[in-house]
Amino acid sequence: MLKKIKIFSAFCLLFITFSPENLSAQLAKYQEYGFWLGTSNYFGDLNPNYNFKTIRPAGGVFYKYSVGPYISLKGGVSYGSLNFDDKHSSDPFPSTRNLSFRSNVFEGAFQVEFNFLKYIPGDKNNFFSPYLTLGLSVFRFNPQAKYEGDWYNLRDLGTEGQQNGDFTNGEPYKLTQFAVPVGLGYKHWVSNLWNVGFEAGYRFTFTDYLDDISGTFVNPNILGQASVTAELADRSDELGTTIGFEGRQRGDSVSNDGYLFIGIFVTYTIFKGNCPQK
Repeated sequence: MLKKIKIFSAFCLLFITFSPENLSAQLAKYQEYGFWLGTSNYFGDLNPNYNFKTIRPAGGVFYKYSVGPYISLKGGVSYGSLNFDDKHSSDPFPSTRNLSFRSNVFEGAFQVEFNFLKYIPGDKNNFFSPYLTLGLSVFRFNPQAKYEGDWYNLRDLGTEGQQNGDFTNGEPYKLTQFAVPVGLGYKHWVSNLWNVGFEAGYRFTFTDYLDDISGTFVNPNILGQASVTAELADRSDELGTTIGFEGRQRGDSVSNDGYLFIGIFVTYTIFKGNCPQK
């Protein structure tokens, strides 16, 4: 999937950059300062079917620099909240697995926007465009779960034996990770130097532990019988039947987790050089 996205994006970049109209355009360069507000949603081992029952607020600020009517460079920081619970699933296995998590996500991203139409704020002939965005981001997360009224950092516990590497050959996962943001949006100049728009961007991450779930159940003796770690590693007994036998699948280690930002944005334009011809 990532390979197809990269090939498609590279093709779009070559097409837009070397189009005759773009090469010959003598247009003003401009900068944009903006913010966005919207929602975040998680997809992964607890939510493999793209369920939207647990969307949460999200937002951020960003800066954009136009290098022509078709391409802009964008950098920004964003915040979102991710969570899910097996109780939202109707499938037999998750409904008995009974795991859950929550995590804040802080992201810094650099992206390139490719406009499908010529876009120049203030130009009444080129005042809107749908666009594609692609980039690279770094984000910080920290999955937690609630047990007997208290919240615990799951990575520190090592629910799949990561803190007991001598027995499991595992090691704690990193809480700072990279992702590839891919999205679609729409931008529209409204008046004076103001623009508004909408964007939906999916983050293809390089980790399978956004939710602290990836591999198999481990022997509870390794985690410590009746310890908080053992209790949070296998919570099926809270529903009456224990399913977390050593070696049994706990998550899907084949696919990495991801998250989605959807929101509306507002930007203010600052032109450098000649103003656009209206």
